[in-house]
Amino acid sequence: MASKGAKIALTYLITIIVTLLVIGGIGFMLLKEIMAPKEESKPDFQLEQMATVDDYVPVADNNKTTLIIFDSEKRMSGCSFMLVRMIAEERHITIMPIPADTYAKVGSTEDSIYEFYRLGGTADAVEAVESAANLEIDYYLKLNNESFSAIVDIFGGVDFHVPYNLEYSNPDTGEETIFREGETYLDSRDLCKIITYPLYTSGEEYRAKMAGVAVNDLLNRNVAPGFSNYMDDYFSTVVNSTVETNFTAYDYEEQSEAMKYVAESDENVCQLLTVTGTYNENSLFVLDENFLKSLPERFKLYEETLSE
Repeated sequence: MASKGAKIALTYLITIIVTLLVIGGIGFMLLKEIMAPKEESKPDFQLEQMATVDDYVPVADNNKTTLIIFDSEKRMSGCSFMLVRMIAEERHITIMPIPADTYAKVGSTEDSIYEFYRLGGTADAVEAVESAANLEIDYYLKLNNESFSAIVDIFGGVDFHVPYNLEYSNPDTGEETIFREGETYLDSRDLCKIITYPLYTSGEEYRAKMAGVAVNDLLNRNVAPGFSNYMDDYFSTVVNSTVETNFTAYDYEEQSEAMKYVAESDENVCQLLTVTGTYNENSLFVLDENFLKSLPERFKLYEETLSE
């Protein structure tokens, strides 16, 4: 009897399990049919959003030229001038360092860019660079040591090749500059010393080139896909530092989408453009005429050159 009861109990248990599987299977199929339309609509919405972002392409009006002035100390080698051209359509930035002793003529006055800046401030420096390079400048960004460090610290630092031993004792600050030839890592303080080093054997032209190489490598090392996610915060950091600029929050709102588009480039975001020229009888560096003629194409200036 016990064996017969066990068989009945087992048969009953199997029947219950099979019934649950059948009912559960039917219920699952019905639930899948009910839920299917809702599940399909969500990915379609997400794809539509992604397509909107990916389809964005900047136009020529997004291409802007900015003059960056780094004023570290009241001496010519303590100041650096650099044109930065965002060519948004091609998803890159062109960096063009300009020697501080570059010749410029504004009105009837002829002098170096540094002297125009020293005597007339940022506005005169903008005019002098526009005259020397024969182009229009959209924005300016003047940095002192504090704002320079704030911006460089956003990117971290840069590996840099020191061309030969650099040694200098600053008579005004007492600060020592000692770099040995070879590869070294530069933080914001070290980068400032490299950019403002006054004893490069090839003079101001070479100092400008070193500044350009360092900044170009700094950006290419640190601007990569994902960088644009933090760009709004970076902008706040810069404008809240001691920077002097005519680039407003309104300008950022207009340009931010193009800037983020450039930052998400799969290739190096920066290209270095080294100026060429010769020194005149007044020891001022005169930009080469053929180099100036090539700038509209290199900067994608279209109708923006002053000569037009």
